[in-house]
Amino acid sequence: MSNALSNAWKTIQAMSPDTEIWWDSSPLVWPNFKEDFLKNKLSDEEKAWFKQELETLYWDAPASSWIFKGCTTNPPLSWAVLKTRKEEWAGVIKEKRKAYKGRSKYGLFTQVYFEVVKRGAEKLLPIFESSGGKYGHVSGQVDMQQMRNEAAMKEMGEQLAALSPNVMVKIPGSTQGIPVFKHLASKGIATNATCVFTVPQIMAVANSVAEGRKLHLKEKSQRFGWRAVCTHMTGRLEDSKAFRGVVDKDNLNINALEMRAASELGVKKCARLFKERNLPIKMLICSARLHRCGSDWFYPHVDMFMGGNLVYTIPPKVFGDVLLYYRNRELKPHWNDEVPQETIEKLNQIPYFRLSSEEDGYAIEQFNEIPSLLENEVEFVGATKEMMEYVGSFL
Repeated sequence: MSNALSNAWKTIQAMSPDTEIWWDSSPLVWPNFKEDFLKNKLSDEEKAWFKQELETLYWDAPASSWIFKGCTTNPPLSWAVLKTRKEEWAGVIKEKRKAYKGRSKYGLFTQVYFEVVKRGAEKLLPIFESSGGKYGHVSGQVDMQQMRNEAAMKEMGEQLAALSPNVMVKIPGSTQGIPVFKHLASKGIATNATCVFTVPQIMAVANSVAEGRKLHLKEKSQRFGWRAVCTHMTGRLEDSKAFRGVVDKDNLNINALEMRAASELGVKKCARLFKERNLPIKMLICSARLHRCGSDWFYPHVDMFMGGNLVYTIPPKVFGDVLLYYRNRELKPHWNDEVPQETIEKLNQIPYFRLSSEEDGYAIEQFNEIPSLLENEVEFVGATKEMMEYVGSFL
């Protein structure tokens, strides 16, 4: 049976030299993922095959064999490190506590959070160094509680970048976040835009990055390993109350797969505009959602972008699901497929879709009103506060 098995992620990677696969979690939980994945219902032969595959995909295997070319994290994922590896990180927090002279929960939390980012970055340094800084970045996100504070995001962004040369600073696509991309790019600091759901946000980020990059290229001394990506949080766009909620409320004739075409349209449109306008940034997609067709399980957000010039950042659950569900499946590129006009006309019934898919749908000063941004702000801030309270309990 092992001869019939295939690693879907390797197949996807092989479709295009421009496709990158990143790990959407802290690298520190990779050992836990490997252990959990092998608990799936597998034959002995399948289990042996997958075990061998997993051992080649990431550390401690040689960097030349890694499937992951980078890594993204966010507040919930950083908090997950402390919960998943509780005993280990309780020890780290205690050490930080001994050296910490203050009384602030937030102060101690920041030190522990930076340590999570720094240790994760260390795991990717081999590929960062061997690729000349092209690959191997780890995204460290600024505090979402500061989403409306430009100065605070600039300051924390510089602090995160100082942790390791391969730290890529993750900034929300809020009104106040847009100028931060220019500021950090002007210093040669790699950036990733997060909490981005719309074409207007993506293009505003890209333009800000391009302006900053021009400034940095004029400097005599340049930071090593600069690059920029822009995240489209695919499933989080369509699952918004302003999107799916309207479909359900108004009983619109739009099925679950047709809703997913909203992300397909936006991502492919922006990737095309990046190329046409020579903007120094790459699309990155996250938040893929699982669907079922008959007895088959699949991820439309994975399928629709196969063969594309973009980054997939994949959380452990999705990474494992695709390995499992696609292990005997023939895969084909769909990057050049277009969204059917009939589907676009259906989606145009949703005001949020119309605003999110047009470049001028939202002005920058309206970004803080984007429904999905506000919904995800609540989740990210909540995780930050939970982690802060836990770390603060050590004071």
